[in-house]
Amino acid sequence: MGMYLPEKVYTSEEIEEMAGYARFGVKPGLVRMLTGCERRHYAAENEHCSDIAAKAGLKALENAGMQPSDIDAVLFCSITQDFAEPATVNVVMDKMDIRNAYSFDIKNACNAFMSGVDVADSLIASGKAENVLVVAGEALSRWTKFDYDNKEELLQRGTAALSVGDGGGAFVLTKAESGSTQGIVASRFATVPAMWNNNVIWGGGVIYPADQSKMYIPGTTKKLIDMHQDVTRNFIPAVMEKSGWVSSDIDCVLVSQVAKWITKNIRNIIGISYEKLPEIVQETGNVGSANIPIMACCAAEQGVLKRGGKMLMLGGAVGANMGVVSAVY
Repeated sequence: MGMYLPEKVYTSEEIEEMAGYARFGVKPGLVRMLTGCERRHYAAENEHCSDIAAKAGLKALENAGMQPSDIDAVLFCSITQDFAEPATVNVVMDKMDIRNAYSFDIKNACNAFMSGVDVADSLIASGKAENVLVVAGEALSRWTKFDYDNKEELLQRGTAALSVGDGGGAFVLTKAESGSTQGIVASRFATVPAMWNNNVIWGGGVIYPADQSKMYIPGTTKKLIDMHQDVTRNFIPAVMEKSGWVSSDIDCVLVSQVAKWITKNIRNIIGISYEKLPEIVQETGNVGSANIPIMACCAAEQGVLKRGGKMLMLGGAVGANMGVVSAVY
């Protein structure tokens, strides 16, 4: 595993000032109070998604004791990307000096990395690859709106949108040795397509191909959050049963950390302690698809996630998509 966070850090109070809280007469501290985000990292002007992903990927290779030439497939899994075409993964590979691997981008909002892990597991299980690099590189600050039109819009949408940050994370998935219990154990994914029209970033596609005013994160997430929590209550028991686990077996839970109160609800649903699902949103904000790999690295550094440990990965995304994966590290 590997992660990378850009050097520049902004506090929530600084972000609120940039978004015009004072101009609209809004008291500072709202983002921190409602999401728990205190700080987030922003990429430098000359730092792009491919740079962020490559730095996280190189760290993952270093931690795995592997060389770029060992990788058979690379999956770039992010919300943001360097450009429309070609796939950003090509740039990531070039910057990492990976020359002989199958590769493609995966787009699935905040669940892109989870989808990448699932696809990587399938590539390995089918014999098409032995070592797969799954990497995310998010530059969500480029899609953050600071010029709100009125106080109502700022209060309704700004809290969620202003809590996002930049960063990257990566996993190296490898073919398990015979008899090993490590790896993906079970998973379950689903899509609710009728909810696609929530929190849409309209810019950048063929509907509004050159409208810069639509290239921002709307922050309209309440319906999605409510739906994801309802589905999670059903998904988690199903995956745990398929894995043959009970709550006390779980050593670590990795989730898309959007707000502290959501993380707390997930702890209650699973029935685990704070130590097994630590919080990082206060230090990183919401880093999109990179949330789970960054959290995994932090959990490993803190000693929460250890080799042989049983973990659950939970993801929810606009679309709407959700997924739960159980694995042994």
